[in-house]
Amino acid sequence: MAKFNPIVTKLEKSIQAGLRDAGRAVLKVSRAKSPEDAGDLKKEGFVAVDDLTMQIGYQSLKARLNHEDLDYEHDDGQAKFLEAAADEVDIGPILAARNRKDLGGG
Repeated sequence: MAKFNPIVTKLEKSIQAGLRDAGRAVLKVSRAKSPEDAGDLKKEGFVAVDDLTMQIGYQSLKARLNHEDLDYEHDDGQAKFLEAAADEVDIGPILAARNRKDLGGG
């Protein structure tokens, strides 16, 4: 039986790198918006790229609860900090910049 060897083109590799760049940008904004009183969320978070899909998130239960609790008023930061960051960061230009860099397009 033949072994499956996925082939990732230069364009796909560039898109994956662009997704990582964009994910890191969203995570950075998210950390700035995360509540200070929720603990050390500024050091938490992850970006994962699998194939051509990006995931950004926080692993701890505390982060998830603070993200979703719209009734709790934080002294510094906000609920929905990851969602707000995702709405704020325009990933299109980040992907385009990475593609131009990797593929030599001006």
